[in-house]
Amino acid sequence: MRIVSISLLVGVLASVVGCFSLHATVPEDAVRRHVAREEGVEIGAICSFEGRSFSEGATVCMSGRRTTCDATGRWAPDGDCAS
Repeated sequence: MRIVSISLLVGVLASVVGCFSLHATVPEDAVRRHVAREEGVEIGAICSFEGRSFSEGATVCMSGRRTTCDATGRWAPDGDCAS
């Protein structure tokens, strides 16, 4: 009787635990950097603006100010936008 109870409990636990999975949303840039690090490849920074991705050195006009994607993946002020 005890063996049957333990077997039943193990079977129920295995089916319940087997039904769970973990889902995470990882930014594409983080995945790219992780893979590059594993392979020993140096990649440039990526900045985002209005749903688009820009590589390091890209210049974009935001709210009347010119900004440049710097090596840390952040937008840095770079003067006024040309008219």
